[in-house]
Amino acid sequence: MRNVFVDAENGKYDIVIGNGILSDAPLKNYTDYAIVTDDVVHPLFGKYFPDAKWIILSSGEASKSMRNLEMIYQKLMEYGIDRRGAVAALGGGVVGDIAGFAAATFKRGVAFIQYPTTLLAQVDSSVGGKVAVNLEGGKNMVGAFYQPAAVIADTGALETLDSRQYAAGMAEVIKYAYIYDKNLHKTLMDSSGRIEDIIGRCCEIKADYVKRDPYDTGARMQLNYGHTIGHALETVAGYGTFLHGEAVAMGMVYAARLGEALGVSPKGLAEDTQILLKKYGLPVSAEPGILEEALKILLADKKAEGSRISFVLIDEIGHAVTPKLEAGEIQKIVKELCL
Repeated sequence: MRNVFVDAENGKYDIVIGNGILSDAPLKNYTDYAIVTDDVVHPLFGKYFPDAKWIILSSGEASKSMRNLEMIYQKLMEYGIDRRGAVAALGGGVVGDIAGFAAATFKRGVAFIQYPTTLLAQVDSSVGGKVAVNLEGGKNMVGAFYQPAAVIADTGALETLDSRQYAAGMAEVIKYAYIYDKNLHKTLMDSSGRIEDIIGRCCEIKADYVKRDPYDTGARMQLNYGHTIGHALETVAGYGTFLHGEAVAMGMVYAARLGEALGVSPKGLAEDTQILLKKYGLPVSAEPGILEEALKILLADKKAEGSRISFVLIDEIGHAVTPKLEAGEIQKIVKELCL
């Protein structure tokens, strides 16, 4: 078992990582609790929470909606959850995001516990306190910063994932390697390292960013590597067409090509990125029509400021920079290189 401590201005908590650690023990500290999960996860892990009051969503990105958020509020009222109660998220990033936003806003905030069951959630979305729901026109357009009270990452849950879901989580692991840790990059290229150690290292990296930048106004924006175009791809294709990690994977390739064209990234980065992504079963390009439509909506991205976008690029493997680029320049270069 491994512990990573998050020491942020807006919340301090432990991330506990290990096999067979799923239990309701952390929830016993509260007067009452409800668990938000989905219809895939509940049959697998519901038995570990015999006293839970359940709120069960349909699986998939489309469930991270305002309609479901309102349903969660109604259920929390029906269950009588008060200010001393807790909301837990049992599942992947979708469940964690919407449950966290509900916890942040219900009765002006109740305790929030994360039980991430996907690789993507264990290494990324369950840590750091960014919670949100989607609008039709964009992903995570309604959100908040709200740190969990604890994160319990049971690596045994990963055995239930299909290959596509597991690969989607590896996209975020690969992201950490490019922006922060060249040794992790080597580990992934060599297919060495235990998954518990890899998850722990990713959580350490995320914890460092969160400590330095709890409200995502500076250095933490580097965690968006691959996400600017990735989010646009998700929006254009329709939520659920691409898994989040798949969209991020393609976004990293386009970012690497853009970085090379601008002279920021080292030559060969895009090829290196494609090799590593393919090694873990991830896509490296979108259909031309989808990419072209995605480029058109870059200005609607939540990181856009006027026509300039804070765009994360790699200047060497293991280190990222965040220049502000003109949206038109991004569109032009990526179109020339990728369409």
